[in-house]
Amino acid sequence: MRHSTLALLTVVTAAGVSYGYAGSPADAPLATALNRTVSVTLPDSHNVFPPGEGADIANSQCMICHSAGMVTRQPPLSYDEWKLEINKMRSAYGAPLPENQVDSLAKYLTAIAGKPQGK
Repeated sequence: MRHSTLALLTVVTAAGVSYGYAGSPADAPLATALNRTVSVTLPDSHNVFPPGEGADIANSQCMICHSAGMVTRQPPLSYDEWKLEINKMRSAYGAPLPENQVDSLAKYLTAIAGKPQGK
């Protein structure tokens, strides 16, 4: 039985992109050859969520990944739909929003970008 050895090298850049190498250790690139600095400039946004009870949660939590405009341009959602969206962001994408803020945020988003009641 023949065994082979592979070298596995993963480099994670500041932008979160990883590059990998799987091959013979003798052919592996030197880590110093892959070591580089990546500079990323994110757009500066002065736009925040409209005032209201829960705006502080939206500004501190949603804007980690989204612009206020991106969220407010979504189709109108009901309270239950916003709650599902928020919990999807928490479970599928790792949004650090504490569970005890989900209801408040859903109420706020429904108030500013929600379906009219009864629809």
